[in-house]
Amino acid sequence: MFKQIRKRNGQIVPFKIEKIINAIHKVSIAIGDENWKLSEDLAKQVIDRLNQKIKKGDIPQVEEIQDAVEKILIETGHARMAKSYILYRQHRAEIRKEKEAILNKEAFELDEVDKKFDINALRVLASRYLRKDESGKIVESPKQLFERVSIHTTIPSLFYDQKVYKKSGGSQEHHFEEFDCEKNAGKFSIGKYKLNQFHLEGMKRMYDRLAKSKKMKISWSAFLNLFKKGNFNKYEQEIENYYNLMINRHFLANTPALANFGNYFGMGSACFVVPVEDSINSIMDGLKAAAVIFKSGGGVGYNFSHLRPEGDFVKTTGGVSSGPISFISLFDTMTEVVKQGGIRRGANMGILNSDHPDIERFIKAKEGNKALRNFNISLMIKPEFWKCLKENKPYLLISPRNGKVIKEIDPKQLFDIIAYQVWESAEPGVLFYDRINEYNPFLKSLGPIETTNPCGEVLLYPWESCNLGSINVWEYLKKNGDKKPHFDWDKLANDVILATRFLDNIVDINKYPLPEIEEMSLNTRKLGLGIMGIGDLLYELEIPYASKQSLEFMEKLMEFINYHSKVTSVELSKERGRMPYFDKSFYKEGKLPFAGFKDKKSWHFDWNDLVKKIKKYGIRNGFTTVLAPTGSISMIAGTSSGIEPVFSLVFEKSITIGNFYYVDPVFEEKMKKEGLMDEDLIKDTASLNGSIRAIPYIPEKIKKTFVTAMDIAPIDHIKVLAAFQKWVDSSISKTNNFPAEATVDDIKKAYIAAYELGCKGVTVYRDKSLHTQVLVGGSVKKKHKETTHFEVIKDEKTKGMTIYSEAGANIESGSIDLSPAEETNNKNGLKTCPSCKSNLVKQEGCNKCPTCGWGLCA
Repeated sequence: MFKQIRKRNGQIVPFKIEKIINAIHKVSIAIGDENWKLSEDLAKQVIDRLNQKIKKGDIPQVEEIQDAVEKILIETGHARMAKSYILYRQHRAEIRKEKEAILNKEAFELDEVDKKFDINALRVLASRYLRKDESGKIVESPKQLFERVSIHTTIPSLFYDQKVYKKSGGSQEHHFEEFDCEKNAGKFSIGKYKLNQFHLEGMKRMYDRLAKSKKMKISWSAFLNLFKKGNFNKYEQEIENYYNLMINRHFLANTPALANFGNYFGMGSACFVVPVEDSINSIMDGLKAAAVIFKSGGGVGYNFSHLRPEGDFVKTTGGVSSGPISFISLFDTMTEVVKQGGIRRGANMGILNSDHPDIERFIKAKEGNKALRNFNISLMIKPEFWKCLKENKPYLLISPRNGKVIKEIDPKQLFDIIAYQVWESAEPGVLFYDRINEYNPFLKSLGPIETTNPCGEVLLYPWESCNLGSINVWEYLKKNGDKKPHFDWDKLANDVILATRFLDNIVDINKYPLPEIEEMSLNTRKLGLGIMGIGDLLYELEIPYASKQSLEFMEKLMEFINYHSKVTSVELSKERGRMPYFDKSFYKEGKLPFAGFKDKKSWHFDWNDLVKKIKKYGIRNGFTTVLAPTGSISMIAGTSSGIEPVFSLVFEKSITIGNFYYVDPVFEEKMKKEGLMDEDLIKDTASLNGSIRAIPYIPEKIKKTFVTAMDIAPIDHIKVLAAFQKWVDSSISKTNNFPAEATVDDIKKAYIAAYELGCKGVTVYRDKSLHTQVLVGGSVKKKHKETTHFEVIKDEKTKGMTIYSEAGANIESGSIDLSPAEETNNKNGLKTCPSCKSNLVKQEGCNKCPTCGWGLCA
């Protein structure tokens, strides 16, 4: 039997019979007659045929193997499978052509990384991440992108090598040495990986910082000599580990790291908080700081509660204050003007405490979504509010300028106003002050946290930042022929360790936008490891989202990730040193920053033993876990967003030449196995907003498994939020979807439930709550004649969505692109994506496009 094959681009790779078995198996699924044993038998016949034909020592072409598969299928009487396989090959050819156009490559230049990602993923990479020249032409491949990011992320590990690093400090001071990074680009390597100008800039920046703190044993010149002698080549494996983690879609870092690492800006963090104090100097400094952060692709949160209320006395001028709302508008206008270099729009979170005198104006600031279009706004509810609400006592509004009571209000009336505004306009979000600070490691030393990032999940002090990354949990679902799939916990543990080290390295190598941010971020070293793909994973496991079984699985999964990230953080502390603010934290007291630590009956790990190790060795990171929006990175990974349920089983995109249908891949495979996958199912599902609940010919068991966001009861969304929050250090970005008929009382009940269940914040979105609907799944209104014939365009090597097109809507290379849309968005809010015209969805607290990855805050 031959052991190698020659690919279309001439590359010779090991031959694996499993690929033939899988291809035939997929064909059997496609015709509704799944048969793994038959697939194995037919694959063996293909090998026998090839062994008879191919001379000893020859290497067969991939086309020869595919031709042999076709012939065996025909000769053995499997005509339907043969037809399906022929169509499959044709579609693969179309996909290759489409990928070549997207990536600006010639025929046969697609590499192994290009083939791992589906068309949608490559579109997102091409539009937002791959380097371009001045004319906008792509000059970087996905493989090169992931290599430059992996190299950049590995560089900090070199500095913790025992030959060069002294953890305790006290080394002799090494004087600053000039170094031209541009001239030396490509002259230094870690194994086979050459360092570009921006890698060298990051390396020099980190050396100078550590040398200043007297932790470098050797001079910069001596450090470079070690490079030349190959002393750092052993870190080539770490680069490979990070690279494989990303190209296999097991983990992806947040957008700034993918865009900026090994590139000009060098900033890998997504989330920042800027202080706004009660002075014009502080406000203007905050505007400038936010603009600098936006330039590098970060988002900013602010708490405006320190500003005196509207109409309050201003001593320096003898006049009166215009209040926090006017200054929030100033930040909003600045964001509209400043663009982020094409990476993404500026994103803001504006927060006001519930006891601020202007709280009623703030709640209505985004009424009808007519103002503050670049802001999410959230209300920070103080614990006194709940006490007053429960006891029916007046709630006091207090001046931040002098601490005097300005006004007493009815807490029930305030609660009604909040709930009604959310019912009407989907904002403000709600944050729970006491829940946030109950598990805040630095509460005693730094005071309470009052601010979050734009999507509400990262709890930060002024000038803190956090870098995020998400593990694609769907990828750990392992299938083995016709056997029941299983979840690979061992592989997940290994990847959590890698991802935690990846994120910790980002803290060191970051090119921080401001010195204040650098100092605070290095002191607390917060990480944001989260997940994506839970919706698709639960489909595969046949566990209904929000069921009792799913809640138990979610808790187990998040505890597992949190535990292994904490163990890794302790190991990093032993190797590199504890975070500088360790002695200012409650870790030294044996506490941990999540509610699950107090519920010993639910433990699957020995957390007490870990606490002992933290007391002895310290911990490297203030937080390790955050559940953030995954926006475009979940599209790159080809999986469902964050911890959200799948929003819609079918999305329809309408363009001038016809309609395209995007079908969830797990749903599609299940329907094929059941013999139900056809154009009627696609249209029926699309017409029902992407849900199958009301389709009579689908079995009830399948309906229970394939629930969508709008099929789930509002209280069950809150239960999911609480299940994850139990094992998460920071907070969670999740949209809790309510049906259009939900009442104001339903929203109030949800807030109370979220508070009582221990959530740190909650975002509610009632369907049809905005003047222009942003939560649209399934079908769009048709302006052309209905047709009944569908074509399928799919990359079978990926888990990405299938694209079905109606007859007459021929998909040619480059026909679906990211060109600017017509002006279809009116003044009341965004309804369609400005890049590709698809209907936007409301998920993870953000508006985003399910087709191209465009988003307002994700």
